[in-house]
Amino acid sequence: MQHTNRDRAGYDEVMRADPPIAYGELKQSRSLLVLGHKFFGGQVEQWLGDDSSPDFAMRAQVLTNVITRALQIVVIDLRADENSQEIFETLNARGTPLTAADLIKNFVFQRLAAERVDTEKAYVEDWPFESSFWEKEIGVGRYFISRSSLFLNQWLMSRVGEETSPRQTFARFKYFVEHEAGMTMAQLLPVLKRQALLYERWTNRAADPHADLSVVELSVYRQQASEIELMKPILVWLHEPEENYGDAVIERVVRAVESWVFRRALLRLPTADLGRVVADLIKTHRATPQAELAGRVEAYLSRLNVASTYWPGDAEIERALATEPAYRRFKRGRLRVFLEAAEDHLRGYSDSSGLSGGRIARAGYPVEHIMPQKWETYWLVDDLAAEVNRREHVHRLGNLTLLTKSLNSSISNGPWLGEGGKRAKLREHDVFLLNRKIEDVSADGWDEDLIDRRTSDLIGALLATWPVPEGHVGEVKDAPAESLASVSLKQLIAAGHLAPGTTLRSRPGNWGDHEAVVLENGALSLAGQVFSSPSAAGHHLRKGATNGWYFWLLPDGRRLTDLREAYRNGG
Repeated sequence: MQHTNRDRAGYDEVMRADPPIAYGELKQSRSLLVLGHKFFGGQVEQWLGDDSSPDFAMRAQVLTNVITRALQIVVIDLRADENSQEIFETLNARGTPLTAADLIKNFVFQRLAAERVDTEKAYVEDWPFESSFWEKEIGVGRYFISRSSLFLNQWLMSRVGEETSPRQTFARFKYFVEHEAGMTMAQLLPVLKRQALLYERWTNRAADPHADLSVVELSVYRQQASEIELMKPILVWLHEPEENYGDAVIERVVRAVESWVFRRALLRLPTADLGRVVADLIKTHRATPQAELAGRVEAYLSRLNVASTYWPGDAEIERALATEPAYRRFKRGRLRVFLEAAEDHLRGYSDSSGLSGGRIARAGYPVEHIMPQKWETYWLVDDLAAEVNRREHVHRLGNLTLLTKSLNSSISNGPWLGEGGKRAKLREHDVFLLNRKIEDVSADGWDEDLIDRRTSDLIGALLATWPVPEGHVGEVKDAPAESLASVSLKQLIAAGHLAPGTTLRSRPGNWGDHEAVVLENGALSLAGQVFSSPSAAGHHLRKGATNGWYFWLLPDGRRLTDLREAYRNGG
């Protein structure tokens, strides 16, 4: 039994080195096993202390006893007819779980060995996931998983057109290889590597603030900055080597899907059901001729007509963002993406034919209020009504901008006009077209009317950045998204639509059968734990994002969302 190819050289070198070991001079000094050897060696020296100490000999004896008598090693002997992969999976299920990438790696090389492939050569030439890039932990919802496991989940979704939870990635991958792939592992692994390297290139390019990004790379940046991973399976699907889609087709599909995702983000609509749509979109359009693909994808998204998945139209976004306190409602990264998109639009990039030198650098520029958050000292108003109006405007989109440098608090909250005023300092730190109109119209001051006008201009820039097909209005058949989002179990109880003590059942699935009891305060009691919403309780069971209104069933078989719909309609 030997270490993996990646660790073998480091292990051999550090174990053959003469003490005291000069770790920094080893060829494999950054190997994890060398670093581990260095760590434990340092711990031993620290614990033993000075060899002139009276208890040095006693400590050395204790350490020797622990290592030679108390350290236990598990040895598993397999017969020739036993499957090592099954043993590996059983140990993983009963012990500390390995990542999906770990399980898939073991499965891949076992298949290669069965195909009589040189596994060491395949490891060196075709296994792409042995680097810090792929080992990085990526946040997905409330959880963190290795980037390699995330990619393999997204790659699998791009191949089979099914939404697969991270916990099911290995099982679904194994089934795909054994029953659906239609190729040997030796044929499949180079394809997987090619797409993984392309994915890595997109990610690294997206992280370069000054790179001239393609439509796909820019979409990757926007997703990562906004903490969205939804579109990645579509990007992987469009770049399958055997599909050979043209750049124009890929760009049009990416723009349509990005518009669908980010228009929903502008309205802060839920994303729980979007993964299912992405999977179905891939499965539905796999056999679509290239010349028809983009149009059919746009039509598919346009037909979505329920609150949980629809593609919002211009009028709804204009209405919602006109008064939205954007600074408080959006995470900073997502808000920065919106302002960057508006700046790029002003530079002529909404149709990718920039007119002004290049896109804005994606350098994490600070988001600044034009009218300050603490306006009371220098920005006086006449009465209470004016004060209320000002407080409502200060966090709106039209009062926000990007600067190359944060202003200190004395300037940020200072007066608008004058040599040391905020207008002058904005000009000093301003290289953006976003701010040019501010200078043009604000010579006499900056007020609520100007905020409203600029809000309207920025909304127009965002709608142009993420357009919809001509004539699309984003109709919702089940209920307006905003009214659905505002309904809670507490409201249903107060209105007499739902009685405390009602037992809800989980919808069928591989998570088993579970019951939750409705409490008087609108919370749910599930297996001794209390959850504040149906989605939180569903998330606990499924270990992933869950729309609880569709997940929980009433005693008569209806879904919770049916009760919510009846409440909304006054039924």
